[in-house]
Amino acid sequence: MSVKKTLNRIHFSLTKQQLRTEFIERRNLLSQVEYEDLCVKLFQRFQKVDLSNVSCVHLFLTIHKRKEPDTFLIRDWLKANHPQIKLVVPKTNFADNTMQSFADDGYLKLEVNNFGIPEPLTGNEIDPREIDLILVPLLAFDKQGYRVGYGKGFYDRFITTCKPGVQVVGLSLFEPVDEIQGLNEFDMPLTACITPEHTWQF
Repeated sequence: MSVKKTLNRIHFSLTKQQLRTEFIERRNLLSQVEYEDLCVKLFQRFQKVDLSNVSCVHLFLTIHKRKEPDTFLIRDWLKANHPQIKLVVPKTNFADNTMQSFADDGYLKLEVNNFGIPEPLTGNEIDPREIDLILVPLLAFDKQGYRVGYGKGFYDRFITTCKPGVQVVGLSLFEPVDEIQGLNEFDMPLTACITPEHTWQF
């Protein structure tokens, strides 16, 4: 059975690479209007998240050409409505697949790197143990809370440097698959995932 036909079923289980291929295609097939509508619905659902015990949020910055969930909506809303929450953004190191976090404050200067990722050029680096909630990019996730990213393992490594109990929340334009095949001991599960239609808790 082809991957495309399998995706049309309600229940399915695919490998990470199959899911990357399929969900990149799903994103690419979205019209601009469909993409923007899904982003707004996801943002509206994020607004319902309980942030009462959150002092520091790490959020990735969207690569719009990849039609990732629009975190700039979330960023602007948090700054306007929760100014007491510190926002931090990642800087990736492709030499060793690690990340640093920088405060999203007046000292932050962003630039788009060679991979099309908006990230800090200069700013104040933040200890990852300060972070209470991490918003994680993904291509797909399953009903057990595991995710498929772009395959470099940045976030799996980064999560291990954060404090125990940090909330790890995925953002997805699509609903979960039943199961991801080929997981290993380095795959870090989500604590929740927000989609335009649901908030999944794990």
